[in-house]
Amino acid sequence: MKQKKAVSGVVVMVVMIALVISISAIVFTLTKKTVEEKIKKSEACEPDIIGKLSINYEYVCYDSAKKEIVFSINRKDIDLDKLIIAIETETEVKQFELKENEPNGELIPFNLQDTATLPKKNGGRTYIATGFSEPVIGIKIIPVINEEQCEVADSLNEITDCELTGIFS
Repeated sequence: MKQKKAVSGVVVMVVMIALVISISAIVFTLTKKTVEEKIKKSEACEPDIIGKLSINYEYVCYDSAKKEIVFSINRKDIDLDKLIIAIETETEVKQFELKENEPNGELIPFNLQDTATLPKKNGGRTYIATGFSEPVIGIKIIPVINEEQCEVADSLNEITDCELTGIFS
């Protein structure tokens, strides 16, 4: 009888070890994809992106007469798939996408000889967005790198009326 009790203890221990290994394999399988996605996103959207993509605050204003916003974006040496611009009013957010070689039909380049595409590396570009029924209260730029949408790279929450700035008159 004593031998049977010892054998059943060994069997219980082997079953427990097998159960722990099985549960570990299931947890690993379920979390592997999520962890890989987070790693891919963090590699694409490195912390050094801050400062490499910015709104040029000196050239941003809202023209209440024309119901349009003029804004300028600076880009340093950074690779981008595209750039998402989110322009906010009190009741809505309009989003625009800028790509390297695809002009955006909704944005107007401030310099009419230019195109509404991404600013070139180590350069800047000014755009006009129209069709706002109420004043614009904020603008955000969100880079997309290696098909991963990053966090907001820069934002401005105080948009001055163009008449007050005198920049574009």
